[in-house]
Amino acid sequence: MNISKIRQLMDDEGIVFSFSGLISQSLTEFMVETASKQFADDGYDKTMIKSMFLIAIEQLQNVMSYSKQKHIQTGNRYTSPGVLLVGFDDEKQKYYVSSSNEIIEEDKIKISTKIDFINSLDTGEQRKYLREKLKSAEDTHDRGAGVGFIEIAKRSSEKLEYDFEELDGKSYFHIKAYI
Repeated sequence: MNISKIRQLMDDEGIVFSFSGLISQSLTEFMVETASKQFADDGYDKTMIKSMFLIAIEQLQNVMSYSKQKHIQTGNRYTSPGVLLVGFDDEKQKYYVSSSNEIIEEDKIKISTKIDFINSLDTGEQRKYLREKLKSAEDTHDRGAGVGFIEIAKRSSEKLEYDFEELDGKSYFHIKAYI
């Protein structure tokens, strides 16, 4: 392994924070706290940092919820393998948060239906839809209120980008949100 090549690739792609491994709620809290402090110390805008890491938290929770390999630790606490990237897109001149994890085939339709619908809404409609979902508790599950994609979308400056990839007989879900 040549770490210099990995570092160069990360620099070329504008990646300023990355994590790959087993994701849990406690690790999520630690990563967000550590990275937020680093960004604040480097002089990043506090509002942008808040949006960035609220999106990161939601994406990490989605990794735990939709992962093919989720493991129950205790009660409703899960750990799941996944990847999280925070970067800067030079072309768009915007920061982004992106995550990826292996999923089960049946979740593809559920995920794409949710995101496509949310992407069809403007910001005001997304806020209204979020309030309706929270009141109805329709998608509530043991890991949350089921509104993660809506939360990500309402904080994003663009429509959510996502895709599914087949690799070595496994299905992966990738999502990217711009701030």
